[in-house]
Amino acid sequence: MTDKEEAERIMAKYHRDFGTFSQNATRKEYRFVLRYVAGEAHCKQREIAGLSNDVDTNKD
Repeated sequence: MTDKEEAERIMAKYHRDFGTFSQNATRKEYRFVLRYVAGEAHCKQREIAGLSNDVDTNKD
């Protein structure tokens, strides 16, 4: 199961309600979902900013 599928499965368990999720999720579930969301947000920001994830172009 991919990270996305796992995060979707966990959120479906809490009916995609963040309030219920944050109150009732296990620590492992909570950390997993937030880490996944943060990683996706980081990738999206880099994409919008026009930065590449492949190669660091600032090497001397």
